[in-house]
Amino acid sequence: MTYRAAEGRWGEDYTAKRLLTEGYRILERNWYCRFGEIDLIAQKDSVLAFVEVKTRKAGSLITPEEAVSPAKRKKIIASAECYLLEHWDASLQPRFDVAAVTVSAGEPFLLREFRYYESAFEGAES
Repeated sequence: MTYRAAEGRWGEDYTAKRLLTEGYRILERNWYCRFGEIDLIAQKDSVLAFVEVKTRKAGSLITPEEAVSPAKRKKIIASAECYLLEHWDASLQPRFDVAAVTVSAGEPFLLREFRYYESAFEGAES
């Protein structure tokens, strides 16, 4: 596994643990379809959260949030539509969240900052 892949996996693991402590149930991790991948799919009450996790080293040129480009948002939305076609539940309200994880450089990874944005795609240009 490359350093970048290990960094991303660490951020996803950390985010999943945080969601569990906040009462979410993790339904899927790294769910794939022909349009792309969704890092985490989690449910809490009537919310079905499609979570994009971006992990960056402290001091990176772009923030984790900036890494979720309009093109990436389109892929996530298309992938979520595929998921909903396969797992439709009218009682659940879909939502797109972004977890921004900043870690110290080097291994082992140490958390520097964690920011979580619910409904992160609302009002965003697609």
